Amino acid sequence: MQYFKLSAILSLLPVTLAQYGYGSDTKSSSTVAFASASTAAASSGPLHIVKVGESPLKFRPESMKANVGDTIEFHFYPATHSVAQSSFAAPCTPLNGTSFFSGGIKTTSGMNEQVFSITVTDTKPIWYYCAFTGHCAGGMAGVINPPADKTIEQYVAAAKNVSATVAPSKVQGGTLGKVQTTGSPTTSTTPSSSASGSAAVEARGGVSWTIFGLTGFAAITFGGLII
Repeated sequence: MQYFKLSAILSLLPVTLAQYGYGSDTKSSSTVAFASASTAAASSGPLHIVKVGESPLKFRPESMKANVGDTIEFHFYPATHSVAQSSFAAPCTPLNGTSFFSGGIKTTSGMNEQVFSITVTDTKPIWYYCAFTGHCAGGMAGVINPPADKTIEQYVAAAKNVSATVAPSKVQGGTLGKVQTTGSPTTSTTPSSSASGSAAVEARGGVSWTIFGLTGFAAITFGGLII
């Protein structure tokens, strides 16, 4: 009779272990989850968002500072706008044959799901404008890392005197794609992963005592059988 009791108790141990994730599969999944969170946190860099046309014929902000490696993400609003790289000396004209250009982005309402992103590769000034007809001359221009002796106000004033706005011939120099997130991936991903990990550790700690108790009881029962 006691032998059957011992067999029943020992048979419960694998079930208890599997229920609380002590199997090899669950452990591997947990490791992957933490690795993914760490990778997301490490790969996320400084991001600057520029709103294109939310205020009529304006980039907001129209002047900013950014470091090498930072990402500038342009978000488009109605109706049709673009972002084209220029120079201070020649407003409303492409900088050269390889300067960035988003192409015309048409938006009917709200913010367009398409964004245009560039990465800052040096500390030189980056002047840009909207290449849609009349927009640059109307004051729709911006600058990243302006020098002390040249301002966006001076660029806009000079743009009013151009005879025509020139648009680049093709989309280039940046990345055009859908908005991936509206917040920082480091604040939304890392804490939740840590919290889940802590909860798992606490749960497993409690189960360890349960298993220890069952094992001890089985040992005592088995000892009684021998005696």
